[in-house]
Amino acid sequence: MKKRIQVHIPYRMLIERLEDVLSAGLNPEIYTDAATLDSIRPKDLKDTREILAEKGLRITLHGPYMDLSPGASDEKIRLITVERYRQTFEAAQLLLPETIVLHAGYDERRFDGDVSLWLSQSRKTWPRFIKEAEKMGSVIAVENVFEENPLPIKRVIASLNSRSFRVCLDSGHLNLFSKVKMEEWFNELGSKVSEVHLHDNRGKWDEHLIIGDGNIDFPLFFSLLKKYSQDPVYTVELHGEDILWGGLEAARRFIEG
Repeated sequence: MKKRIQVHIPYRMLIERLEDVLSAGLNPEIYTDAATLDSIRPKDLKDTREILAEKGLRITLHGPYMDLSPGASDEKIRLITVERYRQTFEAAQLLLPETIVLHAGYDERRFDGDVSLWLSQSRKTWPRFIKEAEKMGSVIAVENVFEENPLPIKRVIASLNSRSFRVCLDSGHLNLFSKVKMEEWFNELGSKVSEVHLHDNRGKWDEHLIIGDGNIDFPLFFSLLKKYSQDPVYTVELHGEDILWGGLEAARRFIEG
């Protein structure tokens, strides 16, 4: 069965290369950083959504993450994060994405192992955005980055208990930062996975390589995904147009095989 695959595309690149995206039939996961959110025009978002919809293309959205922390212990930093998320959801209301990817933000080193502190602060941030996602019919997918095991994300997902608040499991980040086996991530979070980010690395840094060019065990990743998750969004998250087509083909072999 043929699955629809999303492709990571920064918003500014999407606008500049929209005709190329349309002719190639690419479903974009639109990345909006802080600078984009500050300068974006609502009419452009609405027009972009309508043009993509006319071609039958699906939109997902990736919000900003640099410097942000939805569970920050410093309340001023948390509130700055909330403001950026507010802007993200203003854009989402015009784009109507199926999923909205935002980073979960737990880092063992930054929080000195205090998951409860991070959780209590996170619980202040997410409810208003979950309600907005529910109204739009979208899903917030919180992405793992520096998390060393799945339990912090499991706790925040369970504590807020909404079908519009799920998980984006990033293959590359698992390989770099997890201190437990891949099976444990799927055992704890697999049924909550609504999206996966697909890219490879060699275990040293976040290279965003084509599947097969690093050392991630993708046969295991996809077998676990098939076992635990039901029809997630597949997003190929490569950094470089020169590797895009090879990356899509490599991903399709696993997704459609």
